[in-house]
Amino acid sequence: MSGRMGLRAFVGSAVAVGLMTAGAAFAQEFTKGVLVEKVVCQADPSQSYALYLPSAFQPSRKWPILVLFDPGARGALAAGAFREAAETYGWVLAASNNSRNGPMRDSGLAARAIWVDVLGRFPVDERRVYAAGFSGGARVASILPLVIEREIAGVIGCGAGLATGTKPGELRAAAYFGLAGLADFNYGEMKRLDLLFDPSGVPHRFLFFEGRHDWPEPSTCARAVGWLEVTAMKGGLRPADKTLAEAIIGREIEEAGRLEAEGRVFWAVDRLETAAGLADGLVDASGVAESVARLKAHRDFGRFPGAEKKRDAREADFQAGFGRLFNAVEAGERGWAAAVHGVLRDAGIGFLKKEAKTKASVEDRSLASRMLFEFSYAAQARAIELYGRRDLVRSAACLDLAIAACEEGLARERFLYFNRACVAALAGEKAKALDFLYAAVDKGFSDVGLLETEKDLEAVRDTDRFREILDKAKRAGSRQ
Repeated sequence: MSGRMGLRAFVGSAVAVGLMTAGAAFAQEFTKGVLVEKVVCQADPSQSYALYLPSAFQPSRKWPILVLFDPGARGALAAGAFREAAETYGWVLAASNNSRNGPMRDSGLAARAIWVDVLGRFPVDERRVYAAGFSGGARVASILPLVIEREIAGVIGCGAGLATGTKPGELRAAAYFGLAGLADFNYGEMKRLDLLFDPSGVPHRFLFFEGRHDWPEPSTCARAVGWLEVTAMKGGLRPADKTLAEAIIGREIEEAGRLEAEGRVFWAVDRLETAAGLADGLVDASGVAESVARLKAHRDFGRFPGAEKKRDAREADFQAGFGRLFNAVEAGERGWAAAVHGVLRDAGIGFLKKEAKTKASVEDRSLASRMLFEFSYAAQARAIELYGRRDLVRSAACLDLAIAACEEGLARERFLYFNRACVAALAGEKAKALDFLYAAVDKGFSDVGLLETEKDLEAVRDTDRFREILDKAKRAGSRQ
């Protein structure tokens, strides 16, 4: 169900309740400067959110608010990513503990519950309401204006763009800030969205940085909030503060200098152009235009677009071959280890793993990481489909592909091993199942409840080795 159609049924009641509670007094004291992991919504106790009030918070004035959405309903994690920014710039954070990847209607209900609750509890500056999210949560953030039936001051999309059917010109936000790591599999989507925003008339900024598909570092999130602060000054949503603006613009110029020193001229120009755009009509940034012109004349700046085009083409060609590669695993009667080895060789997985570590440029290393993730994720999706049909041999083969292509240290690696253990146990391969289960725990899997209840593991649960693995997981969980 698309976000737009699924929300019409309840959006009106959300606004009505919100207006009734907007003038309510600050009803409950919360500790300032401390992340509160769970605040239960008064009108809907099934909904809750993580809350952060900046240390300077006082109920006697109104405050900007950032409503946050994580794809796994991890409100504290989302708020933690923006805590530094909230403290620096004086924003209230409210991060849903219910919104997650899934039906957009459910996330819309979570967004509505937060909106109604914060209006009733806190002195919100209703001209400065912002939304942010990561991955699927970024798409939820883009529909907050639809949920509350009003334009908001800005949206921050981390690692993903807008909800299906939402166009930049229809966003109903005064500004948009996109964040994506160069190794994020949604990097291409965010690059394309940047271009789509250009004719929309919506002030926008896309910051690409060295990183993967995850919540950005707090300092990077603070860059987004800082940009929105200056944009709010220029749009008349807050008083101009020349000192604050100069500090925010200065960070862009400082990073441009570092990037230039590293030989990353294209990105240095990006930061300088951002600084110039923020400074225009607000503060003096003399010399920036000259620096931009100087760097644009550099040969490395001219070479970057062509190199990027080649990287995009290589990635697209790689993805186009997935069907043929996976069919090679499934074609035979058993489609087992020999086929897996051949597919990994034909896909160049070993070569890509080497590239991800040794390529000279960040962009080329990031490309290799994206391609590895895309292959691993596609193999995992195919394995799940085959598992659903109880085609365990081929499901196992696809999981072997997913594991082989997964870069070491990624959080998803432990879950791939856990799933592989489940398939092996169902297939009667008890020793192999326990080996995979041990590897999952060794790589950080610590969900004791799932180990104790997963039906797929019944065949191995009454063994000494399983009990040893379970104890290891319990010890690991107690240290987290």
